[in-house]
Amino acid sequence: METIILIGIIIGLGAGIVLTNYYNKQKALSRVREQSSVLMKQIQQVFKLITVEGEFSEIFTHRDGKSIFFNLFQMEKRAILIVKARVMIGFDLSRIKINVDANKKLVRFSEMPDPNVISIDTELEYFDVQNGIINPLSGKDLTKINKKAKDFIKEKVNESDLFSIAQNQANETLIFIGQLIESIGWKVVTEKLLPDTDEKVLPKKTPQNDGL
Repeated sequence: METIILIGIIIGLGAGIVLTNYYNKQKALSRVREQSSVLMKQIQQVFKLITVEGEFSEIFTHRDGKSIFFNLFQMEKRAILIVKARVMIGFDLSRIKINVDANKKLVRFSEMPDPNVISIDTELEYFDVQNGIINPLSGKDLTKINKKAKDFIKEKVNESDLFSIAQNQANETLIFIGQLIESIGWKVVTEKLLPDTDEKVLPKKTPQNDGL
């Protein structure tokens, strides 16, 4: 009888230990999952649009000729103007794909966005306009000049270091987020590095203007 009681006590203690370990593991797993949920929210709060703003002031020349009398005479209209522009380039870090593995305490970043031009605001100042007597500047010409001036600024943006500056700011943000994650014992994996800015430029169009 005592042997049966002893066996029962041993079985009971063993079951208690197993149940306690199971409960502790489930509780720890629940804490990890809760931690991963909080971590995900914190990352999403930090991830935002990173922008870099640049100002340009360029001299732009528009020429347009018109032949008359069987191409014997060329009537040219010309406009020289200053193009002032404010350009904003940014990384939308909210588009980064984030995968959180609670079991491995691992955060994986992938599908890094490319830098892109968010806005270009231009202001034109005409300081030399030569109208042809037969071929004067029209409202249609002014619309064309406005478009060509904006394309001209896009080329200047491609030649500037704004893309590189935007990438550096994005890198700093990712480093900060990585340090935040690693400070609580998690690991960070980045599948794809940020793109090279030399390759991320605005599409160039066929030149239709002459810049001084």
